[in-house]
Amino acid sequence: MIYDVVNKTLWLVGLVLLQALLFNKIIVAGVATPLPYIYLLITWNKDGTRWILLLVGFLIGLIIDSFANLPGINAASCVLLAMLQPVYLNMFIPRELQDERSLVPSIATIRWDGFLFFAFLCVLTHHITVVVLEYFSLNDLGGMLIRIVGCSLLTMAFILVFEMLRMKERN
Repeated sequence: MIYDVVNKTLWLVGLVLLQALLFNKIIVAGVATPLPYIYLLITWNKDGTRWILLLVGFLIGLIIDSFANLPGINAASCVLLAMLQPVYLNMFIPRELQDERSLVPSIATIRWDGFLFFAFLCVLTHHITVVVLEYFSLNDLGGMLIRIVGCSLLTMAFILVFEMLRMKERN
């Protein structure tokens, strides 16, 4: 229990610092910025208390918004992701693991294909929300779609790197 709290706290601090100090400065082709700070929300365990997940999502988003000087865009997007993460997770858990309460979404537990689809659905949900709230208009639909796809692919690449680091840590 204590180990889990400490581990999640370290991931939270590390991801927020990486986002604020490094990832916010990466802009590929003028449109794509990685937002891998949502990795903690994606890998939240199945039996985790729902209100804690929502609170952590709000806090992560609020901290990122304060570093980026945004009016709650990331906070709203993270809360939406925190609300939908358990629903998405149930869609991709193999049948033999449906009753496992302490399941942590990872490549090791829900296999490569399940984790990729689950993580991409979470990333896409978050990024669509961020971009729509950022633009707050449908005038540049093409630009929005390019930004959503670019940011999602870049974020997925970093999430896979984090997942590999986590797998290495477990072994």
